[in-house]
Amino acid sequence: MPPDATETKRRLMKAAIDEFATYGLAGARVDRIAEQASANKRSIYMHFGAKEELFDRVVGDCMAELAAAVAVDAGDLPRYAGALFEQLETRPHVRRLYLWAGLERQQPVEAEVAEYRRNVAAIAAAQEAGTVRSDIPAVELLAMVVALVISWDTASWSLKALSDSFPGRKAAVQAAVTGLARP
Repeated sequence: MPPDATETKRRLMKAAIDEFATYGLAGARVDRIAEQASANKRSIYMHFGAKEELFDRVVGDCMAELAAAVAVDAGDLPRYAGALFEQLETRPHVRRLYLWAGLERQQPVEAEVAEYRRNVAAIAAAQEAGTVRSDIPAVELLAMVVALVISWDTASWSLKALSDSFPGRKAAVQAAVTGLARP
């Protein structure tokens, strides 16, 4: 009977999350992942396939974990934006993986698509009920909400240099989403 690989796979996933969040897909090195996980490179390929497949798995798993922690409430998008903001503050690796995936992976990750599909359907239903503005397609509205939540992360360093710490950023994001989503 072959040995149980569960612990090795867990260590590899943790190391891959750290590596991809820090360096992105292009900069990540399979050697470093294996070394950090106290495993060999062969075990990565055996359990997860190529580096790109591992990256997609990491992104998909992290997005699914985030979606499980923050359920979209299409009737209260500002509350959703605030909850998403809080979760990303406690999970900066997820925010970085999201940004890296947008830059380096010009194709959808199916696990992430499934989560978005559910959220878009909920927003569309709220639009039909008249509780959320309907002049912007649901998928575009969700993209705008997410963009507001991570807006400070995507701001240029030159713009960030003009601001000190702003403890009211979550409230500002929620206020912006309130204005955006109002019917």
